[in-house]
Amino acid sequence: MFAQLSKRWLAASLSLSLAAAGLLAGCSNQGGTSSVKPQSYANDGYLGRTNANPHIPGRHMALNYKNDGLLIRQAIKNVRGVRGSNVTFNGADAYVTLKLDPSLSARKVPTVEREAASVLRFNFPRYNIHVTSTRTR
Repeated sequence: MFAQLSKRWLAASLSLSLAAAGLLAGCSNQGGTSSVKPQSYANDGYLGRTNANPHIPGRHMALNYKNDGLLIRQAIKNVRGVRGSNVTFNGADAYVTLKLDPSLSARKVPTVEREAASVLRFNFPRYNIHVTSTRTR
């Protein structure tokens, strides 16, 4: 009986000492000299299991031709010489027709088209952007 009690006591003391060593070692090594940095996750409610917020709309819920057309019009609204625009989609191609200010000189038209195309290609890399222009009266 004494031998059985001694084995239990030995097993219990060994497991407690291992647990204490694990607690002392820790994972973050705060203030130590280790080059390993602790990893933290965003406070997403999942405690780092997914690092994703389920309330953010997904790619297929937020991106559609209607929203992209509005965003394209907003993106080129501030380009100098552009009075308005018309956007047409065909798959991955976006055809943008700029309505130019009538006071814009003919030699500035290609510059405005290139500037608008550059803005759109930067902001909408998922589309092949095609830009043309017309003059409004």
